[in-house]
Amino acid sequence: MPHPFIYINVTFKIDSVLWLFIKGDKNGVSTPMKAAAKQKLYADTQEMLDLRNAGTVRRARQVATLDASKYTDEVQFAAEQERIFKRLPLMLAASCELIEPGSYKTMDIAGVPVLLVRGKDGLARAFLNSCPHRASPVAKGCGKAARFTCPYHGWTFGREGNLIGIAARESFGDIDPDDNGLLSFPVHEQSGLIWAILDPDAPADFSSFLGEFTEMLGGFGFENWHFGHRTTLEGTNWKLAFDAHLEFYHLPVLHRKTFGTEIANAAQYQYHGPHFRLRHVGKRSESSAPDSIAFLEGLSQEEWSTEPLFSGEWILFPNVSINSFFQGGRGVIISQVLPGNSVGESVTIQTYLHEHRQNDEDRAAGAELTAFIAHVVREEDLPMSKDQQHILLSGLQKSVQFGRNEGGLQHFHRWVQHCISMDETHPLAELVMSAPSIP
Repeated sequence: MPHPFIYINVTFKIDSVLWLFIKGDKNGVSTPMKAAAKQKLYADTQEMLDLRNAGTVRRARQVATLDASKYTDEVQFAAEQERIFKRLPLMLAASCELIEPGSYKTMDIAGVPVLLVRGKDGLARAFLNSCPHRASPVAKGCGKAARFTCPYHGWTFGREGNLIGIAARESFGDIDPDDNGLLSFPVHEQSGLIWAILDPDAPADFSSFLGEFTEMLGGFGFENWHFGHRTTLEGTNWKLAFDAHLEFYHLPVLHRKTFGTEIANAAQYQYHGPHFRLRHVGKRSESSAPDSIAFLEGLSQEEWSTEPLFSGEWILFPNVSINSFFQGGRGVIISQVLPGNSVGESVTIQTYLHEHRQNDEDRAAGAELTAFIAHVVREEDLPMSKDQQHILLSGLQKSVQFGRNEGGLQHFHRWVQHCISMDETHPLAELVMSAPSIP
């Protein structure tokens, strides 16, 4: 899995007033960060400094147990698809992946084929990737298009999803084009990230679920970053695959050949509704990387540099992690873990973004890093989750345990169960208001 403590070839410097202004919307205009988000960034970082100086790692109140069937049961899996992946706002893309009008990206999420596209008006939209005539996909992969033509019978759609052409229309018969456009999903674009709710009838209530966490992410300025490339990895149950992103306990053991045995295994968790951050503490946290909080020691908040405010791994419930790296210039890897066609299948999509345009040297360094991270996940994390799935399917191990040092896992699985325990008639605001307790 990606981890935020690999720091190599530092080649950048960020303006020290980033926390006062989010650097640019999609039109390149700087907008003030909301005061509440700014205050939370400060508060999170001050808490990390205080815990570090006290030599304390805050842990969950107790060890937690999870029934093993949560990873193997088909009924549980179906409920997760319906009440999580077809109900909650899902982060589907970075804005810079759809940089120009006509830029598009296709995905398959919980059995729903999705087409993301940026319109001529600059707005991002999400559609069911299906021609309303006979259910053929109108796009494949990623690219740029002025229009989308169904490969089956030639119906054509604009970038805004409107039906603009029917082959042999006079012989097909009379239909209303306004009633036969692509089926659209609610979409929200903020902080350089694009979310959608995969229910065309759902209210576009994104703020209740995303809360201040999205505002905090805005400080990265992702809307002005650059897309590098993506890697797709096949794995087992989506929760087993995602669990590896939620703790550092396994690092010096499972990743001893790649990260080494000296790397510390403790994480500080900071919770924000269903989302959270985990930050590395211990021997390797004393890094000289630009986002090490060690740089803030002895400084007033007015003197703080900005990079440490955004350090660590950012977890967007239910299935996304964002990790910072500094090889080939400042960059992030966004990992999306999606359920596959069955309870024992998943897909992890790693998307690499970089803050500045790269020269050949930086591009090569960035490619080396992302290949390394893909290797770690493909050759170490995912084979382990496959082994776990095999054992759990035997039915002989009845439960798994999450330690006090694995609070993020406890938090994540509490939220999974919370979401599937409340049916779709409950609005997102009610789902958040009745949140489970923090571990």
